[in-house]
Amino acid sequence: MNLSYYTWPVFIAIMLFPAFSLGLHNAGNICFFLVLIFSLIAGISRYKPMQMRFAQLLREYWQLHLAMASLVIAVFLNQLATGQFAVKYYDTALRIALFSPVLWIVLAIPLNYLKKMQWAFILGVVGALAKTYLITKGGSVRPLNIGFLATIPFSGMALLFSAIVVVSIGWTEPRNKWVIGLKVFAGLLGVYVTVLTQTRGSWIAIPFFIIGIFISAKSVRLRHRLTILIFTLALIGVVATFSTVVQTRFAEAKSDISLYVNKGNEDTSIGLRLQLWDASLQLFKEHPIFGVGRANFDTGLEDLATRKLISVETASYSHSHNEILFNMAILGMFGLLGILSIYFVPAYYFARELNHPDRELRTSAGMGLTVCLGFLILGLTDMMFFWNVTGGIYSMSVATFFACVIKRKKELERIAS
Repeated sequence: MNLSYYTWPVFIAIMLFPAFSLGLHNAGNICFFLVLIFSLIAGISRYKPMQMRFAQLLREYWQLHLAMASLVIAVFLNQLATGQFAVKYYDTALRIALFSPVLWIVLAIPLNYLKKMQWAFILGVVGALAKTYLITKGGSVRPLNIGFLATIPFSGMALLFSAIVVVSIGWTEPRNKWVIGLKVFAGLLGVYVTVLTQTRGSWIAIPFFIIGIFISAKSVRLRHRLTILIFTLALIGVVATFSTVVQTRFAEAKSDISLYVNKGNEDTSIGLRLQLWDASLQLFKEHPIFGVGRANFDTGLEDLATRKLISVETASYSHSHNEILFNMAILGMFGLLGILSIYFVPAYYFARELNHPDRELRTSAGMGLTVCLGFLILGLTDMMFFWNVTGGIYSMSVATFFACVIKRKKELERIAS
């Protein structure tokens, strides 16, 4: 079948998902399912991207595919153990597991097309900033949601997109100074989104993103990385020093921690999070193998509140505000292994390419590693996979950048031969 039948629709969907997934409701979901539909059609018509059958792709990278499917396995084992079956609890886990068919069909897109993703992420950051500025009225109000997505994960995704853009500088020729400057500017716009949303979790993540970018962006010249690092740190220092919003939010954090430690008020913003973390660990201790199950998390919190282990207000929350602890509570040991596998197995595949002599390959690996570790860091203070769209973002981003790695390796093999 003609290559264009698959290339163009999949390419358009891949380009649109970072550009509009944060800005338009269901845009990310539509893009994700379009890619899956074309993957299914390709499989039925026995099409082979890069002359590779789907089964061959599964065999060659079976550890990666198993890791991405691990939360689906954990959910199934929990439901098997509890006897409570419900399809809806597979939603986000299944989006991550469907990484495999997404990766397979993305391999049909030429590498020079996939690299245009860098512009889609820039557009995504700009769109996120515009939407945030309007909804927060220039940062004067802090709503619970930015459109259809909760403010904290929205802010985190905007920051992650901006980090990906900065790492993509390795795809830019050093002589294209204006493009490099544009990407650095887009990176700073992502930071500005976190200021407008006043999300402390994202602020805590910023130093880790900076360190991660400095390490993973090995394709960028050291002097350029140092310049970007110094400039960014200086700018963050200026904002932290002169922004009343930042100072107020950190002062509130200090007060919350003091009240929690001294038992003055445990139901502050940070106090509630700390109670949720303790509660999640308690639920894991009581149900260490299979967890309490997603359906029973609320009941588990209510039971802990009845036993005076957490406050009544804490029991009203629907998740743990921590990705790892939440999966431990609801899915037990299998949930813990699953979420860690989703972070670290693809991260390993990307990290091992960071020292490759080819600059383009290193950049693709650095962008993929940024996605994996970015979700890990942001997931320490909130739930990034609680929302369906973010699960799709993770799956499609990892698939796209891993496809870039595979395709560039094949190119280098052809050149060498």
